[in-house]
Amino acid sequence: MRSVTTTRRAFLLATGVTTALLVNGCKKHEPRCKNCGMKIDPASQWRAELVGPDGAVTPFDTPRCALQSWRSGKTQAKSLRVQDYYDRQAKDGAEVRFVIGGDVVGPMGPDLVPVDPARVSKFIQDHAADRAFKLEEITSDVLGAIGQK
Repeated sequence: MRSVTTTRRAFLLATGVTTALLVNGCKKHEPRCKNCGMKIDPASQWRAELVGPDGAVTPFDTPRCALQSWRSGKTQAKSLRVQDYYDRQAKDGAEVRFVIGGDVVGPMGPDLVPVDPARVSKFIQDHAADRAFKLEEITSDVLGAIGQK
């Protein structure tokens, strides 16, 4: 026959385990960047996504992280989705130009700023940016040079 102390301990243990499971199960899942591990704010203007060959979407905290993962072969993708700097609309990476340099920085420092091609000259002038690239022009060397002067 169990003693009162043993029964109390078993009850407290079972209550603790149940509470821990409930609290853990109720936590909001916060996606993390697959390149750097930073938490991704779903409302961030910097958020980027790689769309895989199977249609699966992999989120990243910035265009730079998405492209580093894609160009290094860590993530297989058929396309990149980013938000245009001016209108915040999601666009295919092939539809924008990626501007580097200047005074606009991402959440982790210098980044690639997606800009509609019609507004690139204005952006470069307004923000003292260096250069704009098409998606296919962004190589590992270009990515490695971002932020280095």
